[in-house]
Amino acid sequence: MKKIILLFLLITVVLAACSKNESNEVSQTEKQTHSATEYDFSHVVDAFMEITSESTLENISDTSLTALETLKEELTGESKTEEKTTENKKEPSTVNQEPSTEKKTEKATEPTTHETTAETETQKSTTVKVTVKEGQALTEIFKTLDEKGVADFDELMQTAQTYDYSYYPLVNAIPSNANRCFKLEGYLFPDTYEFYYGQKPQDVIGRFLRNGKAKITDSMLSQASALGYSMDEVITVASIIEKEGANSKEVAKIAAVIYNRLDAGMKLQMDSCIYYIERHVKPYLTGDINRYNSYYNTYKCSALPAGPISNPGMRTINAALNPADVPYLYFCHDKNANYYYAETFEEHQENLKLAGIE
Repeated sequence: MKKIILLFLLITVVLAACSKNESNEVSQTEKQTHSATEYDFSHVVDAFMEITSESTLENISDTSLTALETLKEELTGESKTEEKTTENKKEPSTVNQEPSTEKKTEKATEPTTHETTAETETQKSTTVKVTVKEGQALTEIFKTLDEKGVADFDELMQTAQTYDYSYYPLVNAIPSNANRCFKLEGYLFPDTYEFYYGQKPQDVIGRFLRNGKAKITDSMLSQASALGYSMDEVITVASIIEKEGANSKEVAKIAAVIYNRLDAGMKLQMDSCIYYIERHVKPYLTGDINRYNSYYNTYKCSALPAGPISNPGMRTINAALNPADVPYLYFCHDKNANYYYAETFEEHQENLKLAGIE
């Protein structure tokens, strides 16, 4: 059997080599292209010497047989490689570039350095890294994704409001509230992500939700319950801390002030909640753009706003879960992020002067 296979391979190699030489004579340009790849015909000679030696054909080494098979594939498969390379030179589409889930069952021939580099460059050109910072609003994040070519802003907004993400426990636990402006505000977990250009909006948003699911543990849910708040309320508190906590060392005290005021039945009176409505909600509404004012303006609503006002990171979520044990009801800070706390309104008035606010 080896004799038949080997003779067939030898004939194929010789014919392929002849064909290659003939094709090289077509044009000088093609000749230069083919000359860039040189083949080692010593394996053919070695195999042929084995045939003419005293050894029988049945004892020809598998190494020589494999060498001939490899050389045959290189020679006869070059036209396909060149055709594929030509196709790859076409400008790649940047729409709906999804990662392939098809498993390859056959081992391809070893790519050349040029092919490997080209493939790497193509992969780089179809993905983009996006960093979402702690405290960014949903509309800010979606604008960035639109600008980066990941997904259309309007489609992201529509998907966030209407797509059923209830299979994520955190999303499923969000209370139904007609006064909540953006359902997924607070749940687009800050991190650095790598997306495909033109990716489906539901998949883009799903990446954020999966990350949040991985970060929010059962023990954190238990902590929230021990505080007497739902995880959605804790995320809302954390979202306020993100906008109020210019000094990262103060976040636990700010959390304490928020909870102390809620426990005392006081309005939160956080300016960051007003800024949220004015800067990140109203510009994207049609019709009555003031319809959410009284539900997010904490000078008007009696407790927490109807939903988060930003997307908090782990630092502020942990602060919301572990508030400092202090009795403060007021705080303010100066331009250098020095914070001043008070238990009474009179003390707060003095602190405002120290901070240069009044």
